[in-house]
Parts: sequence; structure tokens; C-alpha cells
Amino acid sequence: MALADHSITDKIDITDVTCPITFVKAKVAIEELEEGEILQIHLNQGEPLENVPRSLGEEGHEVLEKIDNGDGTWELIVRRGAD
Repeated sequence: MALADHSITDKIDITDVTCPITFVKAKVAIEELEEGEILQIHLNQGEPLENVPRSLGEEGHEVLEKIDNGDGTWELIVRRGAD
């Protein structure tokens, strides 16, 4: 895994839950941050990888990176948008 030069504010692991709870946990975590702060989300490929970035984008947050860990999990790097 090679993260770009992002200053990660917080990290969460949502590999143990299924959709739609994956988005709910990601949304709660990112809403706890200040605008411009960055959340790293550890998630599974498949539905979570398709739905979580799309839904966070629709909420006004910016997906900076998707990183394949090579083991069926990914790191999603998201910058919190404005309220």
C-alpha cells in the first residue's frame, strides 16, 4: 500500500459490516471531522467499494484515493467537505 502525501486525521475499519451499514459508519466518522480533514477508510471490495465512495461524494466529500491492498480490501482516502 502506498499512500500519497495526505495528512490523515482519522481512520476507521468497516470490513466487519455489510451495506448499508458501511456507508452509515463512514458517514458518521467523516461528520466528526472538520472541513478539509482527511479520513482513511479500510473497506472490502465489491459493494462497499462501489457504494461508499459514491455516497460520500454525493454528500459533498472528496474521494482523494482508492488503494488496493491486494487482499480483497481497499483504503479509501476522503477529504471532508463543507456542511
